[in-house]
Amino acid sequence: MLVLVPFLNQQQNSFSNVMAQEYDKYGDSSYSQYPTDDKKYECRTGPFEGFFVGSVEFCKHIKFDDRTDHIRDNNNQTGTQGQAGPQGPKGDTGATGATGLTGPAGEDGMDGVQGERGFNGTQGPPGPSTINTTNVYNVVGNTTTSTGFGLFSSIALCDDGDTAQSGSFVTNGTALIRSDKPLATENGWNATAQRLVVAQDPLEPGSVTADVTCFDNPPPH
Repeated sequence: MLVLVPFLNQQQNSFSNVMAQEYDKYGDSSYSQYPTDDKKYECRTGPFEGFFVGSVEFCKHIKFDDRTDHIRDNNNQTGTQGQAGPQGPKGDTGATGATGLTGPAGEDGMDGVQGERGFNGTQGPPGPSTINTTNVYNVVGNTTTSTGFGLFSSIALCDDGDTAQSGSFVTNGTALIRSDKPLATENGWNATAQRLVVAQDPLEPGSVTADVTCFDNPPPH
């Protein structure tokens, strides 16, 4: 076995010398350094790197290629990604788009109809501003007589539209006044009385009479 190994190494070195001489001979005599119709492939690797050959198979023959610059040491693994390059300049501003068409203007609303103006009422004559004997008068009411024991009244009324200013009353017999006041309508006076029973004549009658002072509103009294 030890005798066989030196023999094989000697045979391999001899074969390599022969092929190298053939390559030199081929490169000097028939190998093209410029592309031609029959030699249009430029080798990037292999023994004919940088030369034009007729087939890419010449570029793949690496038996005698002892260069190491193309050997991968990373077992075909992807290398670390490099840093991002600087940001490119900002692009030009695009052209301004066309302005849209303006819509038609809406129609103006119609004005409302103005209401009719009311008619002014007829102004009445001015009222009196002073109380005197020409615009006041007295009215004496009815005389009411009673022989019973209940209440009885006498009322004095002004003319329609006039106003009661004050009032009074007159009693006779056994009548005793119980109330003396204007009416709620302020157009008259009311005097209310009740009989006082006396011992000497229990049936003696009593009476009451009211009177009123009125203010004379137009028309005249």
